[in-house]
Amino acid sequence: MRKLVTYAIVLCTVVSASAQEFEKHIASAKSSYASGNLEDARFNLEGALREIDIAIGKEIMKVLPTSLGGLAYNSKEDNVTGTSGSLVGGLYVHRTYGKPDGKHVTLDIISDSPLMAGVNAILSMPMIMNSSDGTQKVIKIQGYKTLLTKRTNETGQTVGYDVQTPFGNSMLTLNCNGVTTEGEATQLANSVPLEKVIKLAQ
Repeated sequence: MRKLVTYAIVLCTVVSASAQEFEKHIASAKSSYASGNLEDARFNLEGALREIDIAIGKEIMKVLPTSLGGLAYNSKEDNVTGTSGSLVGGLYVHRTYGKPDGKHVTLDIISDSPLMAGVNAILSMPMIMNSSDGTQKVIKIQGYKTLLTKRTNETGQTVGYDVQTPFGNSMLTLNCNGVTTEGEATQLANSVPLEKVIKLAQ
């Protein structure tokens, strides 16, 4: 616990966003720890880690494109949150492009995503590059193994693609709605500055 308190205090010097909230959580954690109230110390450290996740998310937002495949982003729908449990921070970044009633793309970056285990299992199978029904395919986006999933309607027409790229303990997902070709979905995914996102998220 002492190492975690020290680690959080060191991080305080490099986190500028939400600094007051961060410092408040650290001060409360130190006070609780000193008085032997370890439960409150843990709770306040989790709060400090949430503030760090939010700060990281805001930095990621700055490097994301404001236009993707000619679709403008919807600034009012941008969302950055931090979640924390058992001293494990969780990052969530959400941005949308285009109009809901037309072609639109949703971009999500989630750490410790519940979908990661399933996606990583598929990506780790060297012999399975395509699903038997042709709806899933393993591709590479900017050097990273990615799961491309085609979505169809009841008549079998392609209505969109999901592009899921895991990295570290996080995953970037593009839900491409109204995108009807693999090439367009891949092009959209390649338009995201993945290396910059990964550098900030890890």
